[in-house]
Amino acid sequence: MQIDVEHFIQLAQQDAELRYKFRDLSASIHLALGDVAIHLQVADGMLTTRKDVSSQADIEIKGPDSFWTQALVVQPSVGYESLSMVQMHGGTLEGDFERHLAPYQGALQRLFIVLRHAVAGAAQRPDPAFEPYWETDCAIGRYVFVRKGDAKARVYYEEAGHGPVTLVLQHTAGADSRQYRHMLANPELQKRFHMIAWDLPSHGKSLPPTGERWWEQDYRPSKQELLEWSTAIVNTLELDRPIYLGCSVGGQLALDLAAHHADHYRAFVALNGWYEIRSRGRYNNDIHRKPTTSTDFFASKILAATAPEAPEYSAQEVYWVYRSNYPGVYAGDNDYFMNEHDLREDGHLIDTRKTPVVVVTGEYDGSQLYPENGGAAVARHIPGVDHIVLPGLGHFAPSDDPVRFCEAILPILDDLVQRSR
Repeated sequence: MQIDVEHFIQLAQQDAELRYKFRDLSASIHLALGDVAIHLQVADGMLTTRKDVSSQADIEIKGPDSFWTQALVVQPSVGYESLSMVQMHGGTLEGDFERHLAPYQGALQRLFIVLRHAVAGAAQRPDPAFEPYWETDCAIGRYVFVRKGDAKARVYYEEAGHGPVTLVLQHTAGADSRQYRHMLANPELQKRFHMIAWDLPSHGKSLPPTGERWWEQDYRPSKQELLEWSTAIVNTLELDRPIYLGCSVGGQLALDLAAHHADHYRAFVALNGWYEIRSRGRYNNDIHRKPTTSTDFFASKILAATAPEAPEYSAQEVYWVYRSNYPGVYAGDNDYFMNEHDLREDGHLIDTRKTPVVVVTGEYDGSQLYPENGGAAVARHIPGVDHIVLPGLGHFAPSDDPVRFCEAILPILDDLVQRSR
């Protein structure tokens, strides 16, 4: 693998995003790209080559040649699209976590992209300021008080469309209904559906439930609580058996609702939902709760998980939404995603003869790397579940590549409407 280091440094110095994300950092960086070593120095955000390499670098990024040769190409394959993937291939990202790795995660992820551009050239992406549904963006926001047992929460939701079938939209972990603004504005979806996208309690514009002393404790919702809040919102809004579409955590909830609360719904779309993930090891989300962990750490990893072909502006909007929610909410939702959802325990309760279930997976979603646990496994283990892979799309498809997602989801939803009459 040939790398023109001078060209790489030049591109890095010209990259406004990289300079901004490296602001206020003074540190040395060592890139070990198989047999190729690049020594870098960051001083007040500006990247140069490091002259004195006698001491260990503050940040070391290492990976085998087999990773870099497949990652540093214009269109990388699934599993090679971001710096986050290097550890899956035997690489490491080392340094002081709280001082360098967490607050400058976004800068390191961007450095990887600039390195790819230097080696292979930049991929063509859609217009970064593309607004596809400007003329039909007419969603209306409202609040409603929702009761779940003794708990009561002021829940925010947006609605659009005048179709005969209700479609509810559940956001991802630690995010909110802004992720569905493009679906709410899509004219074809508006014709077919009455769409509602809500913010779960403690997310977005929805406040924590009244009476909870949330300022004294971590946000740690149980699987049962998340299921009950979803159904309580449906009941409060008096929705008549809507189609439920959820992404990521919403995809897990779609499958668990299908097992435990199917009577309230007409059909389920689990976007990037897994069969189970616990067998891969318990994930400790406390790293995202520590006051000393910059919120840029998980938000930049989220940005890195957007599809490489997605419009840049839309991908950056995913980052914005995640960064603007309350710290620790992502960790609490992710506890459920990683450690509580497990269809090995209750998948047998899903009856697709009564309530259709479709698992939709983006080509670049992480579950594609684990067919024994991810979306494919849902269809393999539960009779009647359809599994559909969307080429070129990723984990956050409704928000990071909305036009392609809307085009892909329309026929799936049309089919569900017919099957669930």
